[in-house]
Amino acid sequence: MKHEKLIRFVEGNVSLDEFDIGLIENYFEPVTVSKNELLEKENSIANHLYFINSGYIRVFHIENGVEITTHINCQLNFITSFNSFIAAIPAQDNVESITPCSLLKISKKNLDALYQHSQKWTKFCKNIYEQSLTFNEQRMKDILTLSAEKRYLKLISTRPEIIRDVPLQYIASYIGIKPESLSRIRRQVIS
Repeated sequence: MKHEKLIRFVEGNVSLDEFDIGLIENYFEPVTVSKNELLEKENSIANHLYFINSGYIRVFHIENGVEITTHINCQLNFITSFNSFIAAIPAQDNVESITPCSLLKISKKNLDALYQHSQKWTKFCKNIYEQSLTFNEQRMKDILTLSAEKRYLKLISTRPEIIRDVPLQYIASYIGIKPESLSRIRRQVIS
């Protein structure tokens, strides 16, 4: 039943028949990873797309010796170094588990085969792609226009599980501030 969450997630967007379910179960490989395990590495081609059954994963790069977290994802989401995975070029970032994770992974070759064999999967991916574009556009706008405190408050209201389960240094980096600034903002919010 390792594929159950993915199947239910897909079925939340498109209806699946037994053939499509069989393809998903065939092409997605279950894997568990420990905390702080690198799944994809900077300067290497990202080999897999991951669906998160449980746990948290981040995408980050290193700039002037400092880790910059650009994405944090939790269960019922996909994650990888997308530019690298799609274009088969060396990644400019790293993909790392923040917590122990239960994942399903698929290679680019198998993902392409899934697209060829399942129109429903293609329709599902179109929906996810559109949602992702909208999310990333809004995130960019928020980083450019909202104060650090407002970005933190928005994260609390939209993704409270991240605030609860992810270390503060990753949250600070994700919202574009230093950990000490996040500590100050948290104290102000609480008081």
